[in-house]
Amino acid sequence: MENVIRVSVSEGIDLTLIKTDKFKSNLMSIYIQRKLDEKEASMNAILPEVLADGCRKYPSMKDIADRLDELYGAAMAANTTKNGERQIISFKLINISERYADEDITSESIDFLKNLILDPLVEDGGFKKEYVNLEKENLKNRIKAEINDKRAYAHKRCIKIMCEDERYSIPSTGTIEDVEAITPENLYNHYKKVINESKVDIVIEGDFDVDKMQEKVKSAFSMERNYNQSLEREDFIKHPEKVKRVVEKMDITQGKLVMGYRTNIDYMDKKYYAFAAGCNVLGGGPHSKLFTNVREKESLCYYVFPTVEKYKGIMLISAGIEFENFEKTERLIKENLESVKNGDISEKELTNTKKALINGLRAGCDGIGGLSEFVYSQIFGNTSNTLDGIIEAIENVTVEDIVDAMKGIEEDTVYFLRNNEGEEN
Repeated sequence: MENVIRVSVSEGIDLTLIKTDKFKSNLMSIYIQRKLDEKEASMNAILPEVLADGCRKYPSMKDIADRLDELYGAAMAANTTKNGERQIISFKLINISERYADEDITSESIDFLKNLILDPLVEDGGFKKEYVNLEKENLKNRIKAEINDKRAYAHKRCIKIMCEDERYSIPSTGTIEDVEAITPENLYNHYKKVINESKVDIVIEGDFDVDKMQEKVKSAFSMERNYNQSLEREDFIKHPEKVKRVVEKMDITQGKLVMGYRTNIDYMDKKYYAFAAGCNVLGGGPHSKLFTNVREKESLCYYVFPTVEKYKGIMLISAGIEFENFEKTERLIKENLESVKNGDISEKELTNTKKALINGLRAGCDGIGGLSEFVYSQIFGNTSNTLDGIIEAIENVTVEDIVDAMKGIEEDTVYFLRNNEGEEN
């Protein structure tokens, strides 16, 4: 792997440098971790958007855009995502490598991010009202639009039902009511709390002078803070007392089936990559059992695939089906999962699975940003796996390993979204 250097900037703020000459661009990423909490989920979702609208030095969106143009056409993104039971507020800036610039673009790029994040536009004790109101409307529209994507809606509903009393059920956007309660003042107060106490990681990928980069980042982001946020690990072991079954109705033309499972495996467990291989055998592509047996042979599904939240220990199998095929599809999904758990895996299936996983890993790290995401995933998960190490682990997976890794899977929830006319099952 490329040269990776990790140093401390100040308490709770760490810098990771990924030195590579593969690209003509450098990528600077800043990740801020927050515990997923319904009291602040909406504020965390809106905060990076408001900060990206303008800061004291660049107070308007036009000023921001003009400055990015001056930085040789740099591009910036700011958003909030959900990883396990945490929210990640992130800022990313990509621009041309200094090799192709006639000025100290590294210092200017770091200075731009510093201004954006640490020197916001404040008016009368709060963020600029115009920007807060704009981003509140944007976030409310996003929340309202979620129901239009019925596949994603069904997925989220299953999680909400499955993880009812757990942090993971909290949507990363919060709720409409939470968004409406945001004011310029309470958002600014929350911002100060986030900056003062959160775990922050700065990851920079590209071709640069390592010593100079360390010096510039430390100069910009070293600060006295009251870093005290406790980020406990999730509980990965949960045994459902009974399977929850929920049927909901809506004016739709295609049924959405989502089956939720507890994996009962920790991503830090050495068995995890055998588990990942088993999931791929089950539904990782055209070579998988669900695709071959449920979609192709039986023609039951428009789509069928599993998704795994490794930082929570859950797996959801989603399928788009005709309403009358609900029971048969559910039965066949269970049968194919049991087939994998019992080790009914051919040499061809195992070989295709390994190729798919390894090719996906390599492809993910081929473009600018791929290595940053991979390295940050190790930081976030408190693991130290290398790309080569993971590939080797996958190559060594046996059918017996898959059986051992998947034996703890337990069904938790069955959710079916259907049309208004049908009878509940």
